[in-house]
Amino acid sequence: MDSPAAAPAAPAAPPTGSVTPPFVSETSSFAHEPPFKPRRNPAKLWTIAAIAFASLIIIGGGALYALGPKNWFENYQMASVDDTPLLIELSEKQDRRTLQDGTEYFAASGTIINPSDTEQSVPSMLVILRDASGRIVYSWKMKAPAKTLAPGARVNFNEAKLDVPRAASQLEVGWADITRE
Repeated sequence: MDSPAAAPAAPAAPPTGSVTPPFVSETSSFAHEPPFKPRRNPAKLWTIAAIAFASLIIIGGGALYALGPKNWFENYQMASVDDTPLLIELSEKQDRRTLQDGTEYFAASGTIINPSDTEQSVPSMLVILRDASGRIVYSWKMKAPAKTLAPGARVNFNEAKLDVPRAASQLEVGWADITRE
């Protein structure tokens, strides 16, 4: 007799409310992991730092040039001879030596003369050292040895500096610009 085929039995469903045992986890403790974390590339980090530093310097220089004081570079210019009647007479031999430790020593010396009939105030002096082609290689302001100078009086000055460039071969001494002090 032909009887209808029996339907296969459905698999048994897991019992509801079952709890996963505590020792079973999603990840295996034996799964592959790299033995160490990858290191950072120090050359790349230093390159980034150098680029950032150079950018800051360029931006700062541009800002100083564009927004800085208008006459910041003019502080190292000689004053006009018409500003004071005082004269500067340089001594014949300026003292230049190389010390035992290799440091260059340079001393500028001379005399300040008041040829006028009135007492004059003595401004600061500007000492400029130039190389053989006439470029300024070093300069500094020198305080006057006296605040005022009587009529016809003279006063000597002498000031030394260390670490002047070896290329310096010409000396100029003049008055620092009185209007900028």
